[in-house]
Amino acid sequence: MDYKELLHKMMNECREDAERYLSGDKENYLYCKETDEVYGDTDKNYSNRTRLCYELMYGSYPAEKTEAAVRELFETEVVSRENESFQGVGINLELFTCLLGRYQRPEDDALFERAKNANFDCELGYDKDHSMKRFKPLDELTLDNSIWLADDLGRQDYACKFVDIFKEQPLGLEELKQLESYAKHATKRMCDREQAVTGIYETYLAEPPKYEWDLCSAVEHYVLMLADKGEVDRAAEVFMEHINLLSSEEIPCSKVGARLIRDSAEERAEIWEMIRPLIKKKFRKFAPVDYAPLAAAAEIMGDVRLVKKLRKKGEDELAKIKRDFGDE
Repeated sequence: MDYKELLHKMMNECREDAERYLSGDKENYLYCKETDEVYGDTDKNYSNRTRLCYELMYGSYPAEKTEAAVRELFETEVVSRENESFQGVGINLELFTCLLGRYQRPEDDALFERAKNANFDCELGYDKDHSMKRFKPLDELTLDNSIWLADDLGRQDYACKFVDIFKEQPLGLEELKQLESYAKHATKRMCDREQAVTGIYETYLAEPPKYEWDLCSAVEHYVLMLADKGEVDRAAEVFMEHINLLSSEEIPCSKVGARLIRDSAEERAEIWEMIRPLIKKKFRKFAPVDYAPLAAAAEIMGDVRLVKKLRKKGEDELAKIKRDFGDE
């Protein structure tokens, strides 16, 4: 099966959502507030609505059958954006903008304006004209488009199938970078990630890139991949092989080294000797969430004084964020 046949098969599976909604069974598609400990207020039905709006986009429904539904769904999408703790524009709003804009009703201008003002991200990033032009016809979608469409739909199974097709071609450096992105966001498969980061690392070792940062990043990703696979000692070995390069980027080097120490790498004493000065040098520059993992590494190495300093700094930074944004 080629990717276009697979794409049509995937989209056919969204048809049930449109049929349910258009028949009046709307409960699972309209805005429904759900509160999460990590993400705050979210929309329980957001993903359901993504499937629905892609089907309305590509399902060849007559305008007279869908116009009222599209307008109602646009309104519920704006409500979702207005109440989402993490704000954002989101693929749904762009899709419904494209769909609603096709009808060219002057009375809808107020809805587009409300969408623009739904949250800070929308104020900066929502562009009606861009959304109107963004989406290609289904038969014009590339393999890359199909992979990201599967990701939008939450269809990891199809994303994996599309990526398997992608991997049938020779993979140069740019393709390996694409594969790394697919692995991170769409397939979540270790086999894809390993193939990508190993290929990039080996390519840059054979022919060093123009910018040292590219090699540094490739080494970092390779080390973390090995650690995530449980090959901690091999990860530490690679880390120490490239320590002179990695130490030029103090913050990433410190974070990766601390991770290896926490994973009990055999070379943790040598790693700590290298990253401790970097942590002290960049003490005030880490992200708030970085201080606890760094403190855990310092605790393993018995550096009691630095543990206390790191923990206090992390607590202070998180408290500051809570003060600044906790009431919003």
